[in-house]
Amino acid sequence: MNFELSEEQKDIQRAATGFAQGEFDPNLALELDQSSQFPESIWKKACELGFIGISYPEDFGGQGLGFLESLLVMEAFCRVDSGIGSALSVVDIGSEIVLKFGSYEQKKRILPPLARGEKRLSIAFAESEDWRNLSAISTVGKRKGENYFVTGEKKCVLNVSLADTFLVLCKESQEEELITLIVEKEEGMEVHPLGNIGWRMIPFGDLYLREVQVPHESRVGDKGEGMVHVEHCYRVMGLRGVAKALGMAQGAFDRALKYSKQREQFGRRLSEFQVIRHKLADMFVGIEIARWLTYKSAGEYDQGRMNSGLLSVAQLEVGRRLNSIVEDALQIFGGYGYIADQAIEHYFRDAKAIALELGTEEEQKDAITEKILG
Repeated sequence: MNFELSEEQKDIQRAATGFAQGEFDPNLALELDQSSQFPESIWKKACELGFIGISYPEDFGGQGLGFLESLLVMEAFCRVDSGIGSALSVVDIGSEIVLKFGSYEQKKRILPPLARGEKRLSIAFAESEDWRNLSAISTVGKRKGENYFVTGEKKCVLNVSLADTFLVLCKESQEEELITLIVEKEEGMEVHPLGNIGWRMIPFGDLYLREVQVPHESRVGDKGEGMVHVEHCYRVMGLRGVAKALGMAQGAFDRALKYSKQREQFGRRLSEFQVIRHKLADMFVGIEIARWLTYKSAGEYDQGRMNSGLLSVAQLEVGRRLNSIVEDALQIFGGYGYIADQAIEHYFRDAKAIALELGTEEEQKDAITEKILG
């Protein structure tokens, strides 16, 4: 089996890395992180160069490439800067639902503006702080003629104040069957922002909907398919998460390696001490394992045979490796690692936030044991 990237994929990876190195100014990244601002101008440039929506079909504004190519871009961006990379990776979260389940008209309306940098998309599923717990959905879309009128509360919504469009999970009238509605931001929506420790460039918050009018043609798929949409979205979010985690781990390693070659202690460079060398070796091994799991999972997804057990393994192990690598990098920096001017400090915070997409260890272990026990 060949897990080597093709020349085209390597070119995409190099292009994404070159763009990030040229545009992700460290001083700007620090300023955006400290002020909790989205990297607006960088997002526009990334869209102009085709990095956003790279896996959309050409008819819908993309380049018709695989999801692996999209993940290579996310990995490269997060390697150069975890904050800016993460912010750019969630501007079209939920697009996978439109791609897989949406009508031609819905795809034509939603996807090209995302690729052009004219709009941003988000998902509004959860109604509790445990954003994966969807056991009790109370948001209702009441059908009146050719419209739905949506009322409810959604918690922990990504890009809540920036998104122009939301995919909202709700009941149709008072029935138990769930549906997904494409809801444009308008009057009748109220946003309550939340502060975050990591991912400061991504606004989190709660979304309140009061009789928001949605045309019937904005329902994705059929009645009762809502949980199918959510499950697919969460699988793709898991893939996005492992790619970003891989990029963050590599970025933290890059910085720790460079620092160890420059910093001297007791007349010797840090890289000459065996304890530091062994840390670097362990970090390098962890990254290679994470890369193999990430690329293999993405390759299977593109072939239409994504193994849910393998994805859970990837989410569990890549998440573990990320936390271990970032913590080791912080230790190599010593006291300087806790200073905000050092990028490693926000890699540490952003690594904790990535758990939102990867899920908890307990969740992944449950999924793995269900798979192996049949």
